[in-house]
Amino acid sequence: QSRRFCSTSLPLVPASASAAASAAASAPAAAAVLEHPSAGQCTNSGNMECIFFDCDDCLYKNSWATAAALDAKFGAYCEGKLGVSKSRMLELFQKHGTTLCGLVREGHLEESQVEEFLTEVHDVHLDISPDPELRKMLQSLPHRRWVFTAATPEHAKRCLQKLGIEDLFLGIVACSSAEMFARVGFVSKHDAGCFHAAMDLANVPRERAQGCMLLDDSVRNIRTARSVGWKAVLVGRQDRKGQVIQCPEADVIVNTLHEVPSALPWLFQPQEKGAPETVTQKRRPREVKPQVSSPERRVLRRVSTPLSPRRAPEEVLA
Repeated sequence: QSRRFCSTSLPLVPASASAAASAAASAPAAAAVLEHPSAGQCTNSGNMECIFFDCDDCLYKNSWATAAALDAKFGAYCEGKLGVSKSRMLELFQKHGTTLCGLVREGHLEESQVEEFLTEVHDVHLDISPDPELRKMLQSLPHRRWVFTAATPEHAKRCLQKLGIEDLFLGIVACSSAEMFARVGFVSKHDAGCFHAAMDLANVPRERAQGCMLLDDSVRNIRTARSVGWKAVLVGRQDRKGQVIQCPEADVIVNTLHEVPSALPWLFQPQEKGAPETVTQKRRPREVKPQVSSPERRVLRRVSTPLSPRRAPEEVLA
């Protein structure tokens, strides 16, 4: 499948076939304490189509340092260049769902200025380090992976590069992008239209919504994911004020993505074609070996020629 960004031609570094579909790397054994009553009830009720990962405060945790930097740049731009006070920004947010939507709808920001605005407010220092454990976990997922972010595609790409996982995703669905604005308007990520657009961009049929999963730190995004039929994992138990997050819509709650293998072990098992797996069906756990030890498969094909017998048109040995 071709790799793409939503509204940008910047290519992702192609991933090897083994990285995209192999479960060869053993999953980290982080202990996931599932405190929510519904935790652990998320089971594989059918073949997974795609897993969508939020970017900021989900793929990485840095005590909301990036979020604080983005908020500061956003406020400085609105007050310095648009003459919009912080109190007015809050009003726009409460009325329209997102401040950007309010700025555009109420004439504070022209649509022609949106790209410049987004570029400037996302130009922040990223306090993010490479995460080999996260990379190992992602490599062990035998499912298609996309990033689904409220930010710009360029910002998400920078984050992936910092983490050292840029090559492990098929693409980025960016809600703050010209393509998404053209599809659904100036709406927030938790608008159902963004989730439908994400499925379209990832080539997932709408009727296969139950085969999608979102991993996100936003309760509002988790709620929308469940409302459109996706599975949903809340990543993070506390908000920026240190309060415990309540999210009854989440199938599973984990502190970080490092806990996902122990919280959802079935997610790392190879899919079997045919009848969907139910809660009562259990497959024998697959022994996962390090990727470096997995030998390459040799494929031999017998090609029919005028001098060879016409029986047995093809044999595949692996």
